Amino acid sequence: MTEPPLTRWRRAARPFVPGLAATAALAMVCNVVLDLSGLMDVEQYLWDYKTPAYLGLFVLGSLVLWALVGLVHAVVGRLKVTVALVATATALVAAANFEKVRLRHEPIYPSDSAFLGNIGFLGDVVGLRAVVLLVLCVFLVGGAGFAATAAVLRRLHDRQRSAHPHEVGRRARVALRLATGSLCLAALGYLSQFNDPGNDVRRAYEAMGAYWRPYSQERNYLGNGFVGGFLYNMHVPAMARPRGYSAAEMARVVARYRRTAERINRTRELHALDDVNVVMILSESFTDPEALRGVHLRADPIPYTRRLQASTTSGRMLAAQVGGGTANMEFEALTGMSVSQFAPQLGVPYQMLVPEYDTFPSTVGWFERNGHRTLAIHPFTTEMYRRREVYRVFGFDDFVWDAKMHHRAVVQHNRYISDSAAFDEVRGSIDSEDTPLFVNLVTMQNHLPYEGNYDDAQPVTGPAGNVMPEITQYVRGLTYTDQALKHFIDELSHSDEKTVVVFYGDHLPGVYPESVFEGNSDRAVLETPFFVWANFPGPTEKQPTTSPIYFMDLLLERTGAAVPPYYALLHEMRQEIAAMDGGIMVGSSDGMLAPDQMSARAARLLRDYRLVQYDLSVGRRYSARAMFEVPPRR
Repeated sequence: MTEPPLTRWRRAARPFVPGLAATAALAMVCNVVLDLSGLMDVEQYLWDYKTPAYLGLFVLGSLVLWALVGLVHAVVGRLKVTVALVATATALVAAANFEKVRLRHEPIYPSDSAFLGNIGFLGDVVGLRAVVLLVLCVFLVGGAGFAATAAVLRRLHDRQRSAHPHEVGRRARVALRLATGSLCLAALGYLSQFNDPGNDVRRAYEAMGAYWRPYSQERNYLGNGFVGGFLYNMHVPAMARPRGYSAAEMARVVARYRRTAERINRTRELHALDDVNVVMILSESFTDPEALRGVHLRADPIPYTRRLQASTTSGRMLAAQVGGGTANMEFEALTGMSVSQFAPQLGVPYQMLVPEYDTFPSTVGWFERNGHRTLAIHPFTTEMYRRREVYRVFGFDDFVWDAKMHHRAVVQHNRYISDSAAFDEVRGSIDSEDTPLFVNLVTMQNHLPYEGNYDDAQPVTGPAGNVMPEITQYVRGLTYTDQALKHFIDELSHSDEKTVVVFYGDHLPGVYPESVFEGNSDRAVLETPFFVWANFPGPTEKQPTTSPIYFMDLLLERTGAAVPPYYALLHEMRQEIAAMDGGIMVGSSDGMLAPDQMSARAARLLRDYRLVQYDLSVGRRYSARAMFEVPPRR
């Protein structure tokens, strides 16, 4: 007698019921682990960051993970293998998230997958011991999950065989796996469009009370759950189209700042930079520890830098974040575009925006068109933040990385090429070129990790009087940078070639204890030293806290060089909005500036700036040529 189709399908589906329950439970456990990974210390867990409807958001996040678990189960077909794979992947993601939050005070993003090709660098950052422990932990978690699931399934299988002696048809099982896999794949595809207008999953999150915090992704993940925060950082248009954007409007903006440039250039020289070398130095994690309350040092680690700042254009730079964001500060310095004006999900323009184009407007192209040879130097791998691609798009004539450098010395036990060697590389490049150079140097000496780098470190204590071992090592590295900078500037001072140097630290290291961050304002922990120095006379002025977008304008002002409309716009905006990064705005008087406190002039300048940034980055580039052309004398 032929078995009815419905009965056959019911019998085929019955063994999958325990699997559905098991995968749902697995998704919830994974969600718990991922959420906990963002906490520095469970005992200090700040429930205040959670949205009131967090439990509902947790359920939504578990459903999202269930789709992922279901896809894995449909592919491998065996629950114990599914558990082992998913548990292993969760352990890896949770460990990576924990380390990133600990070191950089930000969670992992979808774009961080780009770092998977830099396992050696990741090992350097967290240390070999941590990597070994992580691998062992992952194997233990995966193995334990496999063994536990196998034992449970063995019992279930024995019970089912006695209750249902007929085996499930192979075709029915394959059909169910295909249907499950297709459904889960479609769901995950839709989830990848989380930030598209009208996405129902995002609507569900917001209907449940999700509160997005674009100013702090760490709090975004804490408040809405790891899954919600991760989805929020999925692909999104880099910048919303400003109201009124059109070719005609951009022509009006160009004309407005062309007139501004003509006014500024009445006291500037058209060819002031024709024979001047320009060196921009991003000094990795270079800060002033004495500016932080609760940090006690026996001696000033940067006495030369402090003296130099007192005699030249200088001040403090507002970084975007603590412990990371190097490429974003470099992007701002080279393009004049503020990351604060992009969508908050655009974590790193170097990885998520610039490589999509064949060319990208920047200082590099401007110097090249004005007769300079352009050179990028980074004493590390070429792949960090996709710099090889980015520098090609920017139009650098050459890129020198660690393997191509002539100077590769390190200081004591530090694994990275020293700042002294990096400065020597710049000096050698200047000496070997007949044409003026534009050099962009990104150093590595003071990058994580710090433990065991130096034998001659002096203790640095925290708010409670306790010694901070990692900061002790870090501060010693600052002293070596300060000494190397003195030697570099002294050499340039005695050179016959005109040279101007823009020097800035990119961010504070994230290894300070929480007590230091709690004892200082959000602004204080984002400020680093900067200066603009030249070996020839020119105007100098102490500056309010500024952003990297203004470095080029400050350079042109220091050298008395004429400005094109783009830098005229930045010059005007700097008079009203001195800095904007990290969710903070600073006014021209160096005080905090709330958006609703801006003057009408500041609001108009910011609107024009957003139009120009949109046009040059993701728009039609109507103004790309005209905004970088210095108006001729009338």
